[in-house]
Amino acid sequence: MAEFCLDCWNKINGTDDGEKKYIISEDFDLCEGCGEWKHVIIMERKAYYMRKFRYFILPFRILYGILYFLYRLLMLPCFLFKYYKSKKNNL
Repeated sequence: MAEFCLDCWNKINGTDDGEKKYIISEDFDLCEGCGEWKHVIIMERKAYYMRKFRYFILPFRILYGILYFLYRLLMLPCFLFKYYKSKKNNL
């Protein structure tokens, strides 16, 4: 696998990505683009875009959690009724 530093990677692909998009090595490695000893890219983060929108999605997740809890609370008597009715029929 080719190992490139972030600068060479951006130059090759014509992008301007930051370090947060990639997992960077902790130790120095030989960059195959410029031939210098630098921190190289190991792999791209899988959930990078979801991480960017997490603060936008958070209120919807909280609202969904509250509504789901209320729905389950309101449906509890119905579920108990069905459970006891089926239990009576089995006897």
